[in-house]
Order: sequence, then structure tokens, then C-alpha cells
Amino acid sequence: MNTTWVLRTMGLLSLTLLVACKPPGEAKKTNDLDAPPQKTTALSVQTSEVKAGKLTVSRSVSATVTAERDSRVATNAGGTVQQVLVQEGQTVSAGEAVLQLDSTQQRQALESAQVGLKQAQISLEQARSTTTQSGASLGAAVRSAEAALAQAQATAQSTENLYGLGGVSQADLQAARSGLAQAQSALAQARQNLAQNGQSAQNSIPLQQTQVQSAQVALRQAQENLNRTTVRAPFGGTVADLLVQEGEFAAQGSAVFRLVDTGSLRVKFSVPAADAVALPEGTAFNVGYGGKNYVGRVVDSSGIAGTDRLVPITARLDGNVNLPVGATAQARYRATLGQGVLVPGSAVQASGAGNAVFTVEGGRARRQDVSVIAESGGQVAVSNLAAGTRVIAPIPGSLQDGAKVSVATGSAP
Repeated sequence: MNTTWVLRTMGLLSLTLLVACKPPGEAKKTNDLDAPPQKTTALSVQTSEVKAGKLTVSRSVSATVTAERDSRVATNAGGTVQQVLVQEGQTVSAGEAVLQLDSTQQRQALESAQVGLKQAQISLEQARSTTTQSGASLGAAVRSAEAALAQAQATAQSTENLYGLGGVSQADLQAARSGLAQAQSALAQARQNLAQNGQSAQNSIPLQQTQVQSAQVALRQAQENLNRTTVRAPFGGTVADLLVQEGEFAAQGSAVFRLVDTGSLRVKFSVPAADAVALPEGTAFNVGYGGKNYVGRVVDSSGIAGTDRLVPITARLDGNVNLPVGATAQARYRATLGQGVLVPGSAVQASGAGNAVFTVEGGRARRQDVSVIAESGGQVAVSNLAAGTRVIAPIPGSLQDGAKVSVATGSAP
């Protein structure tokens, strides 16, 4: 017989006898696979100390680059574009010439106005000279007539005396009296001529002065019309677009180029109403464009939310920044959502009874109701909770108020 087989048979027989000799209850207890596992005495949890603070969040929204002064400059005169003096993208100063229209007619009109003014000035000078010369001559005539009258009066008086003494005849007396009458008439006529000359001067000289003034106005208008053929930059900036080319006709009032004041660049974007409160006037934030960051500063956040429930924000760019108007940039800012005690989001239990956290007191979990102020990025700002409290985080799914717990080593400080 095989020795190995004999040894195996004897071993199985011994094992059967041992099992048969064990008490029935003990055998059942050892082999009952349906029995529940042995209960643990405490649930292991981790805790974290909470602190008071502000819950802030970083936002990034699309912004449009605009300019406070962005003008389509029009001509004040019509004409053919004779010369474009700048190129697109070129910076110009206020008053600098950008393009020139054909000014042939305006120059001819200016020359004609200059001639008209010269003629009016000559006519005025002639009137003044004639009046002055005539006045001097007539004045001399009056003085001569006054002297002749005085002589005639003396002669007539002497003749009267002699006639009374019989020294002269009746004819001599009559001749003396006739000479006196003629002298008186001559003086009256001289004085009338002088007066008429003065009246003529009062009428003609003001008329000539008015004609000179009218000619001066015509000259200024002709000069202004000529100036309008040169289209200039109304303010300093960059010529963003040239809207006409040399040889084209530009009608009066039509836009010929677009001018942007790069010193007045603005960025405009929209944010939720809650964020607008965190962006008062003067708030600085980052503006990203073309791989570079710039500083934006809010100038207006007082707008009213539209149908999209977003509030428009306008900001200026600090420094001498030259970004293309109409480009899309990224506005990055931080908003304070709330202030309170900051706890991990995993430490807050939300249920139909409200929001709560769990603390550990005497080895047991204690539920404490809290009010959520704001939540973002895995953190929650709450009230009704003292700073420095240690809360259970994360909360095990089976944790109940009053359950035995043990704080695991290595909990967050």
C-alpha cells in the first residue's frame, strides 16, 4: 500500500473527530457569515479652524477698447482732394493739416476781395482829402468875404459922413451903399458854400467808411473759405482711417478721415450687479491685450443693469497706451462677495432645515446652524459662527448630531 495515501487518510480522520467533538453553539458562532461586523466606538473626522475675513473672487471678462474722443472729421468746403498729407496710423497734433482740397477758386476770390478792399480804402481817402481841401478853400473865402464886408462898411460910413457935410455927391453915397450890400451878399454866399461842403462830408465819408468795412468782411470771408480747403486735425491723436484718396471729390460736410485721441482710451465691459458694487470709481484692475498687461481705472460704474442683468462699466487706461480702438481685451478684477467667517465648502451641510456646520465637543459632533453670506472657490462666508472655531471638514455622510467622533491627527490648523 502507498505510504503517502495512508498518511493523508489518517489526517482527514483526525480532523473529522475534532469537529465532531466541539459544542454545537461554538461551531455555529465561528461559521456564521451573516453576522454584522463588530461596531466601532467613534467615527474618525478631521477638523479645520475657521477665521474671519472677506470672500473675494477673481473675474475675467471681455472688454472693448474705445476712445473718449473718436471723431470722423468732415470738410467745411467741397472740392477735389489735391493732396493727402499723412498716412493711416500717423500721429498728428491739434491743428495739423491732414489733407488739402483744390483751392483755385478760393484763391481767386481772395485776390478779388483784396482788390475790392484797396479800392474802398482809396475812395475813402479821396473823399477825406477832397473834403479837407474844399473846406480849407471855402473857409478862406469866408474870411475874405468877412474882410471885404468890413471894408465896405467902413467906406459906406465914411461916405455917409461926407455926404452930410456936402463933401460927396448923391451918386457917391449910392455907390458906397451898393458896395456894402454886395459885400454882405458875398459873405452870406461864402458861408453857405462852407456849410454845404461840411454837409457833403458828413454824408460821403461815413458812406465810404461803410464800404471799407464791407470790403474787409468780404476779405475775411474769402480768407476763411481758402482756409477751409485745408482739412486739419481738430485735436491731437492718431489718424485711424483715411476715407478719401487724392483725386476724389469730397462734398462739403462729408467725412474724410477718422481721428482717435489715444490719450483718452477707455475700456468698456459689463459685470453682474453684485460685482458692480465692488468696482466703485477709481478702482484699479488689470487689462490684458496682446500678451501685455495694462492698468485700468474705473471712471463710471453707475449704470443700470439691462435685460441681461449686467451693469456697464467704463474705465480709462493709465499711462500713454496706444491700443487699437475697437479691439477686444480682457478685464481682470477682484470682487468681494461677502464678509464673515470663512469655512471650507466641505464643512457646510445643506438640508431642508437650513445650513449648518459640525463642531466637536466632548468627543461628540455638535450641529450648529449658520447663515451663508457668499460662496466661491470652495470657500463659504457664513455668519452665526465665531472665528477660531474648529469645524469638521469634510463632513462624513453618516455623521449625525451627537455622534461619537475622534479627531484624526493631522487635521488642518
